[in-house]
Amino acid sequence: LGSDFNARRGAHNFTYETFEAACRAAHLVGTRVYVTVNVVIRTAEMPRVLALVRKAWVLGADALIIQDWGLLSEVRRRFPQIECHVSTQANVHDARAVAWCRELGVERVTLSRELSVGEIAHIAREGVELEGFGHGALCFCYSGVCLMSSLAGGRSANRGLCAQPCRLPYRLVDESAHDVSAPNRRLPLCPKDYCTIDQLGSLSEAGLDSIKLEGRMKAPDYVYSVVRAYREALDALVAGEDSGSNRAYRHRLLKRSFNRGLTDAYLHGTAGNEMMSYERSNNRGEIVGKVVGGHALEDAVEKKGGLNGGRVKLRRYKQADVDLAVHAPIGKGDLLEIRPLDDPTKFLTALAPCDAEPDSTLTVRAARVMAAGSVVRVIRSEAARAQAERIASFDYPRKRDVAVRVSAHIGRPFTVSLTTADGEHSASV
Repeated sequence: LGSDFNARRGAHNFTYETFEAACRAAHLVGTRVYVTVNVVIRTAEMPRVLALVRKAWVLGADALIIQDWGLLSEVRRRFPQIECHVSTQANVHDARAVAWCRELGVERVTLSRELSVGEIAHIAREGVELEGFGHGALCFCYSGVCLMSSLAGGRSANRGLCAQPCRLPYRLVDESAHDVSAPNRRLPLCPKDYCTIDQLGSLSEAGLDSIKLEGRMKAPDYVYSVVRAYREALDALVAGEDSGSNRAYRHRLLKRSFNRGLTDAYLHGTAGNEMMSYERSNNRGEIVGKVVGGHALEDAVEKKGGLNGGRVKLRRYKQADVDLAVHAPIGKGDLLEIRPLDDPTKFLTALAPCDAEPDSTLTVRAARVMAAGSVVRVIRSEAARAQAERIASFDYPRKRDVAVRVSAHIGRPFTVSLTTADGEHSASV
C-alpha cells in the first residue's frame, strides 16, 4: 500500500482507492488481507506511517506485517485493536524473541528463513502462530540485516530498495591483489531459491501454521504455478493421498517457473555449497533434453515500410532447424533455452512448435545451429501462462457457501436474508 513503507517500493502498488476495492473483493470471497509495512522506519517518518496504518485498517486490512520494532510498539500502544504480524525481515530466529513478540500482543510471527525444522519445532512451543518462508529467493545475509546494498550503492534492502548485489560477479583477491577465486564460482554470493514443498509434512508436525510464498514482483504464471503446486501438496497431505506422479507434476510446475536452482538446505540445518548458484543468477528452468543435430536454412527476408510511397526496407536474418532429444514433456509454445556446454554465454531461446512427449525428438526453429550436446531447458510454460491469464479474467473465481432465509408473512414485508457459512458476513433486504 503506497510506495514509502514496504519492501516492494518499486512495484505498482495500491492507492487508498484501489486498496479499498481490493479489500471488498477479497472479503466477499473469504480471503484475508495483510498489509506489509516491512521496512525500517526513520523517526521523522513515524507520523506518516502511523497514518497509513490507521487508514489501511479503516479501509479493510485484516492485519499489518511489520519489521520495525519501534513502529510495532507504537501500533500496539495507539491501536490495540489492530492485528499485528512480525515480518521475516525482523529476523526472529529463536524462542526468546517469539516469547517477547507474544508479550507485545503479536498474533503471528514470520520466522527467519535460516531455521531448521528442529529449531522451528522448539520455537513453536511458545504458543504463537508461526509463518515460515516457503518458496522464493534467498538472501546471502540473514533476513533483514543485510547492509551490503546500502553500503555499495546507497539503496537499502531494509528500506525496500535492494540492488541485489549478491547476484553480481565478484573476484576474491589477496593482499597482493592476486586473484584467488575458487574455480567455477563466478557468483560467490548467489544462493539458489528456497523450495520447501517436500518438507511440508515435517513443517506441519513442527508447528508451522502458514507458508509464505514469494510473488509480489513475479509474473502471473509464476504466481499461478507456485501457489497451485503448494496448494495441491497441502491438500494431498491432509487427504493422505500423494502419488509419485502427482509429486513429479508439482516439481515440474516449480522448475518451469523462474528459479535459480532450488534448495531446502536450511531446513536440514546446513548452509554450504549445496545451496549456492555459483554459475548463474538468472532463470534455470527445467532441463528437458539436449541438442542432437540441426542444419542452417536459407536466410529469411522480412519486408518493412512501403506505405504511402515510402521505400521498402528488407531485413535479412539467419535461421536454422535444431533437433532436440527430449526426455521430459514439452508443451506447444513453451519457451526453451538452448545453452552450449563449451561456451554457456552463447545461448539462445526458441519456442516449441508443438507438444513433445518424453523420449521423442523435437525440431525447433532458432537463430543458428547449436552444437550437439547443448543443454535444453523449459524456462517458461505456455500452459501456465495461459491458465494464469484465464484466471485473471474472472471477476470472482472463488465462491463461498451462503445460507438463505426467506421470511414471508401476511401484512409484513417480504424479507430475504443471506449469511456466509462462516458467519462473517450477512445481508438482509
